[in-house]
Amino acid sequence: MVASFDAQLACMITLVLGLQFGDEGKGKIVDYLSESSDAVIKFNGGSNAGHTVVTDEGKFKFHLVPSGALRAGEVILGNGMTIDPFLLDQEMNNLSKFKEKINVKISKSAHVVTPMHRYLDQAEETARGSLSIGTTAQGIGPTYEDKYARTGIRIADLSNRGLLEEKIELIYRMKRSLLENSEYASEQNRRAMAEKLYEIGLKLKHLTCDTEIYLNDLANKGKNLLFEGSHGSMLDVDFGTYPFVTSSNTTSGAVSTGSGLSLRRVDRIVGVVKSYMSRVGFGPFPTELPAAEGDRLRTIGNEYGTTTGRPRRVGWLDLVLLKYTIMINDVDSIALTRVDTLGKLERIKIGYEYVLDGKTLDSLPKSNEDLARVSVKYRDFKSWGDLGDDRIREIIGKGFDNLPAELKEYIDFIEQKLGKDVDIISLGEKRSMTLFRKQ
Repeated sequence: MVASFDAQLACMITLVLGLQFGDEGKGKIVDYLSESSDAVIKFNGGSNAGHTVVTDEGKFKFHLVPSGALRAGEVILGNGMTIDPFLLDQEMNNLSKFKEKINVKISKSAHVVTPMHRYLDQAEETARGSLSIGTTAQGIGPTYEDKYARTGIRIADLSNRGLLEEKIELIYRMKRSLLENSEYASEQNRRAMAEKLYEIGLKLKHLTCDTEIYLNDLANKGKNLLFEGSHGSMLDVDFGTYPFVTSSNTTSGAVSTGSGLSLRRVDRIVGVVKSYMSRVGFGPFPTELPAAEGDRLRTIGNEYGTTTGRPRRVGWLDLVLLKYTIMINDVDSIALTRVDTLGKLERIKIGYEYVLDGKTLDSLPKSNEDLARVSVKYRDFKSWGDLGDDRIREIIGKGFDNLPAELKEYIDFIEQKLGKDVDIISLGEKRSMTLFRKQ
């Protein structure tokens, strides 16, 4: 099955995006598609994203490095990212134990997360009080703040000690009220931090380049490029459940601004959908399950954050939300994940319609207050049961027609309501447990 899918996508530019609140299984899908990729590219986010890939060699957790790194020819970190250089160095070292050479290129224009930004992330969350958003405290928000305030530190700045020190002092002056009780109130400590950043910058300098030029050159040569989105579409800073979102654009248009390659050059957009829903942190969640039922699904699915370890909120699949994210991303097809997990429940539902104040809604309400008040109409489905490894291998060998009838009915309903084909089905956490559906 993999060979057929790779042949179909040969010499194509593909974008993989999450269509929910994150944790959809993007990492596995990117890894699955990356075998024939000349380069895999990350264009937004930072270490606040966590993707997991399971192979016969073990389980790999990715944060800054794209999850296609185990198989793709090259790895590119785009200008839209916020990069903690110390974590990047550590992650690359860990991966080098399993892959001898990882060919990494880092955009000179990507912004740098410093230890001071990590402190600011926590300090800002405390200052929000009752309006806190549930940040991962990885320093991502404050780094994007500095980017748009035009006071940020870029990767290219790390090898210029004088400029680096000046920018750190500027950030300190701008954020003094939040930093005055921290270790960074000391000029000596700020200089020590600048020195460590300078040292890691020199270590990584040979990996940096103008990645937008390099990417366009690869595209002009007809190379097979795979773009990996870092967060779910409902966490987009413009189109998500603001302010309970991340600090970057997570939808398809961010490819252009986050990498320098025009979205017009993308051939195929694959939207990743978990067969149920999960969310980390605060914010509205219309199909969220009550405590006892949610605990069972959370336990079965091991729904805990890759980055933070926090328990995820869980709920039924929400087709109203998916119609919206499919529209704003212009998705071509769907990759459906975790159907093996969902099948272990005795009863299964899909939310397909919102009602607010007695009226059926035509679209997702933009008001978080309204979104929290909607009632959801559900359709019930019979469980397809615990598939088990042997049954999964049998399905992979024989194809889509060999799926349980109950699972086919579930997929058919999704396709009918969303108007998109489910082309990829993840039947288990391992790379090999992935089914490509021939149309």
